Amino acid sequence: MVSAIILSYNRCEDVLFTINILKTYRKTVPFEVEIVVVDNASIDDTSAQIRQLHPDVTLVTKKVNNGIAGWNEGFKIAKHKYFLVLDDDSHIHAGLAEGIVFMEANTQIGILAFETVDINLKMDVFLKDDDAWKDGDSITGFIGCGAVIRKQLYDQIGGYADWIYLYTHEFEYGIRCLAAGYLIQFFSKGIVVHRVSKVNRLSKNMRVYATRNELEIINKYFTKHKTMYLFRTFFNNLKFVKREGFKSGFYILKGAYQFLILRNKIPLSPVSIEVQEFYARNFWSTKPFFQFLKTRFNKFSKKLKA
Repeated sequence: MVSAIILSYNRCEDVLFTINILKTYRKTVPFEVEIVVVDNASIDDTSAQIRQLHPDVTLVTKKVNNGIAGWNEGFKIAKHKYFLVLDDDSHIHAGLAEGIVFMEANTQIGILAFETVDINLKMDVFLKDDDAWKDGDSITGFIGCGAVIRKQLYDQIGGYADWIYLYTHEFEYGIRCLAAGYLIQFFSKGIVVHRVSKVNRLSKNMRVYATRNELEIINKYFTKHKTMYLFRTFFNNLKFVKREGFKSGFYILKGAYQFLILRNKIPLSPVSIEVQEFYARNFWSTKPFFQFLKTRFNKFSKKLKA
């Protein structure tokens, strides 16, 4: 019933750990869990080690690294009704069986987003309560290291966008999911541990690609108030300078410059106004730039009335 699809690049130890955890975990669920690993052109011995230690795992070894679109090679050959999407440094901790039961009963849900925690089962320390997804929320995307995608949705809209390369692919895929008439729902009982490997993880890449891709999502799919949302997205990303320093600002500017180059190469595919408005209301960088001042004012007003 479930195909677990793992994308790996030069993280041999991490992916072997994930496979071992997954093999143990699948013994606890009442259905088959197929394991598919896509080696995204690693230069370490990832593929050789998987072949030797886990010959029962379906392995795809790519010759060229094409970023997050590498998952598509796993999607193409996965045989089950649901795809459990994992990073090489993430693993399922709880709630998979309950999530599948939930999706079986709610066929309008195309993607079930799981809770992502660290190795201590703690959430992101920078995530504010107002921004955290609540169980049952209808949302615009998901965290790519832990979610369940309905194969029927994949058959309808295809895989991840190859122009994304890194970061924000979950929200590009999310907007296409919504446009196809499906929902994305947060399921807090599903818990995935993201161990956050330090291998191949540069903060500058995150800022460059996230800024570029968030801007291009607006450019590609929006018609209503496009310019306003582009400005909001850029300036909201600049808020990371306060937390991460001025280098972060440079990478955000670089991402914006790359967007200006990219925008004329990607065909426009506007979605409905309803989907545009839902995305704009719920995605963090399309919200008003001074939203935090309004939130603080409302909290202060409540204290005065108390």
